[in-house]
Amino acid sequence: MLEKGLTNRFLLSCNEGYLLVEGGSQKEFSLFMRQLKGVGIDPKEIQFLFLSHHHEDHAGFAASLRKVSSCRIIMHSEALKPLQKGEHFVPGGGLVNRRALVFSFYALLKGVRFRLEPLELNETDIIVREDDHGRLRSLGIPGEILVTPGHSPDSISLLLDDGSCFCGDAAMNGPAWLGNRYCCIFISDVKQYYNSWQKMIKKGARTIYPAHGFPFSYQKLQKNLNSFSQHDLCMKK
Repeated sequence: MLEKGLTNRFLLSCNEGYLLVEGGSQKEFSLFMRQLKGVGIDPKEIQFLFLSHHHEDHAGFAASLRKVSSCRIIMHSEALKPLQKGEHFVPGGGLVNRRALVFSFYALLKGVRFRLEPLELNETDIIVREDDHGRLRSLGIPGEILVTPGHSPDSISLLLDDGSCFCGDAAMNGPAWLGNRYCCIFISDVKQYYNSWQKMIKKGARTIYPAHGFPFSYQKLQKNLNSFSQHDLCMKK
């Protein structure tokens, strides 16, 4: 895990370089470049960028990273259009944790915007449409890609064989006073969101590495699934 910014970033060794899990807001790109220098990694060693979804605080500097590294992007097919258009798409409906909206104001102060630099995609990028057990292994990474919608239709997670699960916003470890109970701030489809929790656990996730907050045990998700209604999970009273 790299030095913490607004969005957590993780480097995984792969064939002939590294896979970066998550990018970040465009405003964080200079921080990211300093992070790489601090750990002695040349940007050209970044072979792949795994985007859990297209939102600006995750994909905002993807275009800038591509320019200095020529990395291939791993993304869900539903992320294609918003990335190409530079849109931070938030569907209507869903569920918002009102107390956690404080985090949204914090994100705005950190420079997150609802637009991002359009990303020019190419034929070498890896487009995910369903769970994929073999693609990461072909890159030298012992793990699989899980489709985990709920926060957004294009959400995907990376699950390693050792149980480490890099889930983007499929879960969030916010301060207890936010009352989010490991949910992210906005959920586009509540049923899908908790189905994604169940899938991660069933597939063997043991340590959850969210894009926001510190890592935590899968048992926290399991406890909430067993103990609360779906509405209460995100809306602590």
